[in-house]
Amino acid sequence: MDKQRGPELDELICEWLDSGAVFPEHLTIKEFKGGNSEVHVYEILDRDERGVVEPLRYARRGKKGFVLRVRHPVTKREYAAKLCIPADYNDGHTPLTEVEVAASLRGGEDFIHLAQVVGRVDNFDGQPVTSDSRPWVCLISEWLTGSTLLERIHADPASITPDMVGKVAEGLFAAVLFLEKRGWKHDDLHLGNIMLVETDPDLLDIDPLQLPHKLKIIDWGSIKEIDRITQKPHDDWSRIAECLAQLHNVLHANRAIASRHPEFMKQLATFIKVLADDDLARNFPRTEYLQRIREISNATAYGSRQPPRFRPFDAISAEHLASDQVLLELFVNHLPWIAIVQAPGPVVLVGPRGCGKSMVFRYMAARTHIGTHKANFDSLSRLGFFGVYVGCASDLGSDLLWLAREPGRPQKLAESITTYFNLVLIRELLRSFALCAREDGVAKIMGLSESARVGIVSFIQELSGKEIAFVRVAGMDPLQAGADALDRARLRLARNLLDGKPGELILGSTFLRDVCRKAAELVPGLQQFPITFLLDDYTSHRLSRPIQEILNSILWQRDASHVFKVSSEPHGFSTGHVDGSKIDANREFSWVDAGALTIDADHEAGRERFVTELLDKRLEHASYVGRVTTLIGESAHKTDPELAKAIRTHRKGNQWHYHGIQVLANAWSGDVATVLHMVREMFARAHVEESANDLISHQHQHQAITQVSVGLRDRVSGYHPFGAEMGKILMAFGSLASELLVKAPDHDRKGNFRLHRKYRIEMTLPGDVDLYTALEQLQDGRHAMSALAKELVRRAIFVELPSSRGKESAGSRTVRWQLRASLLPSFGTSLVRHRYIDIKRIEDFAEFLTNPDVFKSKTFRRYGQDYGNLNDLFPDEDSE
Repeated sequence: MDKQRGPELDELICEWLDSGAVFPEHLTIKEFKGGNSEVHVYEILDRDERGVVEPLRYARRGKKGFVLRVRHPVTKREYAAKLCIPADYNDGHTPLTEVEVAASLRGGEDFIHLAQVVGRVDNFDGQPVTSDSRPWVCLISEWLTGSTLLERIHADPASITPDMVGKVAEGLFAAVLFLEKRGWKHDDLHLGNIMLVETDPDLLDIDPLQLPHKLKIIDWGSIKEIDRITQKPHDDWSRIAECLAQLHNVLHANRAIASRHPEFMKQLATFIKVLADDDLARNFPRTEYLQRIREISNATAYGSRQPPRFRPFDAISAEHLASDQVLLELFVNHLPWIAIVQAPGPVVLVGPRGCGKSMVFRYMAARTHIGTHKANFDSLSRLGFFGVYVGCASDLGSDLLWLAREPGRPQKLAESITTYFNLVLIRELLRSFALCAREDGVAKIMGLSESARVGIVSFIQELSGKEIAFVRVAGMDPLQAGADALDRARLRLARNLLDGKPGELILGSTFLRDVCRKAAELVPGLQQFPITFLLDDYTSHRLSRPIQEILNSILWQRDASHVFKVSSEPHGFSTGHVDGSKIDANREFSWVDAGALTIDADHEAGRERFVTELLDKRLEHASYVGRVTTLIGESAHKTDPELAKAIRTHRKGNQWHYHGIQVLANAWSGDVATVLHMVREMFARAHVEESANDLISHQHQHQAITQVSVGLRDRVSGYHPFGAEMGKILMAFGSLASELLVKAPDHDRKGNFRLHRKYRIEMTLPGDVDLYTALEQLQDGRHAMSALAKELVRRAIFVELPSSRGKESAGSRTVRWQLRASLLPSFGTSLVRHRYIDIKRIEDFAEFLTNPDVFKSKTFRRYGQDYGNLNDLFPDEDSE
């Protein structure tokens, strides 16, 4: 049983404490020491003449126990005696675990509050009889004088300062990183478990430079091994983000502080968004968080209102890149799928996280180009449309996601959901028009006159039944005023949704169409540059499928006034419709698979060009002297067969195979963020500064690439859902690929030299059979194979390529899955696949999912033994 849903203090015990429980003068504890026990006696403090510990009536209590302040009779030192219910240790987490935890975390006492003695305490006289009459479990630890951050916020919010928040963040990062290194996770971080401990007054008298407070994390009752899966929705890192968000809001409510430290507030908010990202691989390695929060804290020390100095690996995720000008300067136009996405017409772009979807969508937005440089209209002309960026992460966040937690609720609230989405889309449209109107040259060419601006906003007010009203005086931009009014209406609707009330404003699924038609009528330039909504991250973990099926009625209307371009993760986009109809992808939009187009071997030279320009632009913008050619250089193994041969041949000692631009480019399978993490780690290991122009050693390059790859691999088991299952599949398939490369025969049946670079699986199915449907038909209740398969693709562990014509017959088709290239260095293989592992039956594919170790053994026996004993090891047909 997970402790989140575990037992709690019996109601009779709570009533006993509330009514004034009487405690003896001394507390006797029998300490656990393996098979032996040792008795300790402490004086119970805070007792009145009756023996009642008054503070227990209102404090020092949790759901699973309470705390007494006690004193050692000889040393006179004070301790906290936490008495816990024995039922809290029924799930294999024994009291001795507390001893093991304390032993393993020695060295972290500066910020970790650990138990010093663990034992049993007999029930007290007068304690009510409950269903569990076993003795209390007692944890003895140092008594801390101070208050928790939660208590401090409630008692004196003005005492929370930017400097304090920075120090709290540093302490939390250090503690969680320390825990991870020792193999643990706290699993219950919140402001009530973070304590500001007061330094002894005598020490302050002796040394006034002593810190008056120290940060300590308390309450370790939920600590678990780091790889233990729980039902809790948050991990330690997302809990830190939550803590910092609460502290940020306290600072924001204090207008005196917020106005004095605007740069700190801005940078802290951006940093919290980075930390709250549910895919931590995009912000790897996490050890840089300490450095980053210290830099943010410096914004308070120097009071700078200037933007922070750009470093080559800042804003790896486009959502965290605040400056449009910087985005334009860093943009690389060599991705193989960019031209298809930029072409006029509706598009659904599917690709793994970190592949550059958000960067491209932001680049295509009119607001990105207008006002950032003099050639803004030329850029708009090259795009051929008026792009309006709407980020489902930034502009919608989780505003609608929660509605689907209750089955059937989205359908009941379909009108409000449609209204909410309309408000966000039109708000962003008006904001884009407002920015365009400020640039006289662009406004003139577009025909965005004063009368057109007033006409658009007046039409929206009229169409909404005057529900969207605002006051406008001379000098106010009607478009911006309209956008602000729409946002106020959105906030009112959001409150109503949270309260379960129907919204007062109802905007139908054709509202956006009517507004766009009116805009096209009033603004002549929209005939040449039609409105194109760039809906980024429209995926199921941002907007669940029931929500998407409601919103799809807005997206796909085939109207000349506007179109949608949508980005999503694999299997994150639903083609369903709330009315039960199915969207015909062939007619409504063009489907673009970024992962499949990037992974194609024919694009090897293009990958190298893209990665080189990507890095060089960042180095140039950060004013670094070095470039890719001088810092990273050429690979010793310029082709993947050369790399594979070197890996197989040179196995002993330290070998530094992964280095140079060719290897780095081949390690990229569309996940731009991962390449940047690899190079960032190279720079950190080699201490590359702005003036550096020497080659980073092959050792540092190899170690950086493998460290990031191993980090990506190890994170898979922590994903939800199916983390453990996906981790086993990845380990089995990766080690199979490695063993085939280094252990299988290095020649074919004709004696020709050939190595197994089999990082792809293929299976032929009848043309009318879908892989996921076939897996659903095999499910036996124990394995959700179809959902597991989709998650492997959604998480980009495997890249699902478009099906090809089957070799067996014209009516069949071949399913193709390829392991993500950035994961291959963690297994010590080459990076570009040659040929594939052929799966004959759907049952074998199911075995690959449910029994990956068995699949690995069978496959290695098939491909990895001597050719004289096997048939059809290398099929003549090869699917590319």
